[in-house]
Amino acid sequence: MTNINYYEECVAYALIHKKIQAATLEEAGLRVYHRYDFNPQAIFAAVGKGGIVMPIISARFFAAEAEELVYSVITMVNKATQRITLFNPLKQVVQEYSLQAFLDQWVADGSDCVTAFHVEETTYHPAPIDLSVVQLSEDLKKLGEELAENAHEVWAMERQSEGWTYGPKRDDHKLQTPDMIPYAQLPDTEKQYDRLMATETIRLLIAKGYKISKG
Repeated sequence: MTNINYYEECVAYALIHKKIQAATLEEAGLRVYHRYDFNPQAIFAAVGKGGIVMPIISARFFAAEAEELVYSVITMVNKATQRITLFNPLKQVVQEYSLQAFLDQWVADGSDCVTAFHVEETTYHPAPIDLSVVQLSEDLKKLGEELAENAHEVWAMERQSEGWTYGPKRDDHKLQTPDMIPYAQLPDTEKQYDRLMATETIRLLIAKGYKISKG
């Protein structure tokens, strides 16, 4: 993505908020991840693990008239009150917002995000190929959705063969999971993993020189 503003301001605030004395995330010894199509559940998990989480969102969310995308910083998520606390880089203030309003705007803006975590000696360092420059046509996006749905069907069949059934919440002892439903009925937050795997596979094929076309 291009023309995303206020990165340095958000990094500076995030480091101060975490009481880290450094000029950049890398200088602080943090491992930085640029995430595309990041799902809300992953954001909640990252915040809960103490990571720096910087979602990319339209400036309009902060009541600005400018048509631009900006970085922000999540400092707290309260699921009980359905509120989220964000660093507003345009006004250099920390403010509380409706969690649902934030998610709606963030998803509409592409669900992109930067996260950063401390690195430990035992930390595994995955290094997937950067495929962010590979753009997919509408036909390939549709194919990605079909692949994601089929991946869910394969997963569900495998789980059923192991004895798993539907349950309102995951219970490993009873072998129950709320995901044992048709793909179309899954919430978007649960579809994201399958979508990411499907679209990244298609992007990798294109990056490697393969051509995908209907016979």
